[in-house]
Amino acid sequence: MADEADHRRRGSRFRARKRAVALLFEAELRDADVVALAEERRRMGEESQEFHDVATYTMDIVTGVAQRLDRLDSMISEHLREWTLERLPAVDRAVLRAGAWELLFGTEDVEAAIVIDQSVLLISDLSAEKSVPYVNAVLDRIAGLAEHIRAAESAVSSLDPAPTADVSEPTPDPRGSGAGD
Repeated sequence: MADEADHRRRGSRFRARKRAVALLFEAELRDADVVALAEERRRMGEESQEFHDVATYTMDIVTGVAQRLDRLDSMISEHLREWTLERLPAVDRAVLRAGAWELLFGTEDVEAAIVIDQSVLLISDLSAEKSVPYVNAVLDRIAGLAEHIRAAESAVSSLDPAPTADVSEPTPDPRGSGAGD
């Protein structure tokens, strides 16, 4: 029974998260574009049996983190206690970024508790034991705000931009030229 529970916890989404974290980590260490790196790995996986393909969900996470990196880093930094984002180990930053993206901008069919639980599993597998409590706490705080942030993003994106008048050209007089008629 324990093997079955472990398999559920470490299924395809877990593997996709782990691969996304690995790509985020590698890109940061190499100072490389993470999306380009993931695309390169995806192509390598298609061309050779020696390499694993990059799952669609991995690409979603990597692309999403890359597009919103500044916002994610700001959100994570706001919720760190007695630490700065720059002082964290690179793998912890990668896990926090992936988890925060999923909580704030990922698909809504994944429960926050699952994202947090699997992020904690990743940290326990990949980082120091002391990282587990603060990764859990930061992602829990972000999850508490996620519903409000999603609602605000949805409201803003649903607004149609108001039509603007072009004021660079004078409006013609509908009565004609008006010059001595």
